[in-house]
Amino acid sequence: MINLVSLKRNKNMIKMLNQRWSRYYLSVLIVIILGVFLRFFLLGKQSLWYDEGLTLTLSDSSTLQESIANVRAVGNSDRFQPLYFIVLFLWRQIFGESEFALRSLSTLLGISSTIVIFFTALRIYGKKHALWSLLILTFSSFCIYYSQEARIYALAMFIASLQLYFFSKVLVKSEGDLGISILLFSIFTAIGIFTNINFCFSTIALCLSHIVIYRNLRQWLQWWLPAGFLSLPPVLYYLSLSGATDPESISVSRLGFPIIQNIIFVLHGILVGTTYGPSMEQLRGDDKVQVVLRYWPHILLLVIVGSVIFLALIKVLLRHKKNNREQHPDCFFASVFVMTFLLGLLLAIVTKFNWVPRHSYYLWFPLAMLIPSALSQRTGIRSKRYGVSKFAQIAVISLIVMNIYSLCNYYFNDDYQKDDYRSTIQYIIKNRSSSTKSVVLFGNLRLFKYYGDPLTLDAHNLGNQLRKGITDENFAEKIEKLTNSADTVLIVVNREHLFPKGLIEKEMSDLYNLDSQVNFTYFKIYRFPKKKN
Repeated sequence: MINLVSLKRNKNMIKMLNQRWSRYYLSVLIVIILGVFLRFFLLGKQSLWYDEGLTLTLSDSSTLQESIANVRAVGNSDRFQPLYFIVLFLWRQIFGESEFALRSLSTLLGISSTIVIFFTALRIYGKKHALWSLLILTFSSFCIYYSQEARIYALAMFIASLQLYFFSKVLVKSEGDLGISILLFSIFTAIGIFTNINFCFSTIALCLSHIVIYRNLRQWLQWWLPAGFLSLPPVLYYLSLSGATDPESISVSRLGFPIIQNIIFVLHGILVGTTYGPSMEQLRGDDKVQVVLRYWPHILLLVIVGSVIFLALIKVLLRHKKNNREQHPDCFFASVFVMTFLLGLLLAIVTKFNWVPRHSYYLWFPLAMLIPSALSQRTGIRSKRYGVSKFAQIAVISLIVMNIYSLCNYYFNDDYQKDDYRSTIQYIIKNRSSSTKSVVLFGNLRLFKYYGDPLTLDAHNLGNQLRKGITDENFAEKIEKLTNSADTVLIVVNREHLFPKGLIEKEMSDLYNLDSQVNFTYFKIYRFPKKKN
């Protein structure tokens, strides 16, 4: 009789466990479906922007060999992130080059990296932690933004997620199938370095954190000798490129702000995306301090939420130290985050380029692992335990809500759009005639052709002279000669903030009158009729 009761109890327990697992994975599936929806939502709404035009140019090849040669020869930093352009070249052969097709590669990679990180967190921490990590990444404005952009960052994040997944065997002290995990970890480490040179810094942080936290030289050599050997080809490839040892020779955006502003921008962008608070275009003006002050509630909320999460994580890390659990995964991921952040900062200082959130894509995954740990309740004092956990939970939920707000700006608020090449070129085509010529001083001519305008004249050399302050009295005459003495000239400028204010009107005033100006996002079009004698 007792055996029958016990058997019935066991069956009921198994049934309850199955129901809990079913509900859990149903919740996971719903969150993943939401993530898929958010990443495909309005994918082709915004125009391709300047950097996506660079992507288009570098994947414009007739053969794979030509694609590789084009990437090697490019004058900007894209030569140090070649894999994406080669993959996109193959992608375009199958799916074409519509805005949706170009960006959908990044979208699928973004979805995949979120799923991989969920299973990594599940392996290391368990169900509850993994679900929180999935929620944070699913609604991350930063992750969605770069999952909808035809640039390298979604691919780099996907490779980084796979690298971390196979490395997670170390964190759970698993002994089974280590050989396969080490091999796959080494392969994806090498592929990641070939994807983006910044991957080297996140890998170095992973490597150093491994030996610093776990202090097992034999295990460390077991994992990192194969990874280092397989990573030699991409490293040697980078060293073979011109400019590898001379950062000044590479065309990048140099530091235009104090480094502290870059640090704040990186942390802000990683946590809530670049569409939370004032838009980038608003911050280009002379009144940027007033603009920031108008958004003080947004900034204050971000500071409070970030501080609560940070303090909760510090408390968790101190608890691990007190309990002699310094080899806990939380300590490892904290070490990875700090090291990658410092290495990124060092790179920005040495190369003097503008350090922006997209250059620090590798920060998100240690953060996605760490943030749910702030919800841990084991402090040993019941009354305090509830309070700390409750504040941390409110802060993490608030962070997710802030990202949703940031996404609403990204999807629906035109103030946060990228460069609007599509509308600009439609306007040019509509207003151009036999007596009206269009000239671009700065912009991506590949995108002019992409949106149906092969006739706009290239005046980048003249534009570069203006930007550098090299002007002469013949500027207007050069424009006149370039346009074959057209009666009216449309001067088109992408990123007008790069030019000294009022200089274009001044230089054109010798031969032309300024009739009107039209603005599109990150664009200005000047209409200059020729002066009558």
